[in-house]
Amino acid sequence: MRLAVAGTALIGVLAGCVTRTPTSTEASQVALPSLAASLPAVPADDPQSAPSAPSGSAAPTTPAAPASSRPAGSPGPTGTTKGRPPGPPPAPAPAARPRVPTGAELRKALLGSGDLPGFQVDGGAGGDAGGGGCPALDTDFSSGASAKAEVLLFQSASTESAYIRERVRQLGESRARAALDRVRGAPGSCGTFTTTVDQLGAVTVSVNRLGVGRIGDEATALRITMRPKIASLVAVENLVLVRRGGTLIILSHTSLSAIDDALTVRAAARAYTKTTSVW
Repeated sequence: MRLAVAGTALIGVLAGCVTRTPTSTEASQVALPSLAASLPAVPADDPQSAPSAPSGSAAPTTPAAPASSRPAGSPGPTGTTKGRPPGPPPAPAPAARPRVPTGAELRKALLGSGDLPGFQVDGGAGGDAGGGGCPALDTDFSSGASAKAEVLLFQSASTESAYIRERVRQLGESRARAALDRVRGAPGSCGTFTTTVDQLGAVTVSVNRLGVGRIGDEATALRITMRPKIASLVAVENLVLVRRGGTLIILSHTSLSAIDDALTVRAAARAYTKTTSVW
């Protein structure tokens, strides 16, 4: 600071020598450099400048501003970044669209020989044991399905006739929910009714709820008992519907006289698990 003030004073004196009127006592230009040491100090133009320290003493120092503990570019007390106005919050990432399986994928996910001990694939088409006479039990769901597949398995080593039929329909989530809800309400809409079955004639059908636990996104199950009027036998069908997104699995397990409920649950769980391994 002292060097800068002295330099400013010297420039001022030299400039004055050029613009003022010469006198007889004016020093020569040769003597001008020797006058610089005897020139009085020129007061600083800045009133806030610190005064000069006495000769032989150290110049006072201005205390440094305390350093900020915030990293450079971090938001200030108001929550904004210095020099940058706050922007809108980032938009949420779009939800992933649900996977829609093809017909080939549905067929690949069907139960097959080896999935259930003692069962193998049957080439026959099979059929619903107790659908006619109760709209809530119409479980074909082919209309409007973008893809579908089905298979029939039979228990080859058993002395009693037992079948498991699996149908898979790609309906879309809203339609799959509605289909499952309709079947769930069957005991209330037609708990007991009479229908006609080929070769058996009139058959009395009773419908009751069956517990299978949690499978997939949601599941419902019914026990359908059929008693033909002209025969002493009783056929029992366990019907299970499992929804996975917009895919609906319809599994019916039919047997004569007695039925293995644990096998029904295993078959439904296995059918669901196979879909997760394909898509």
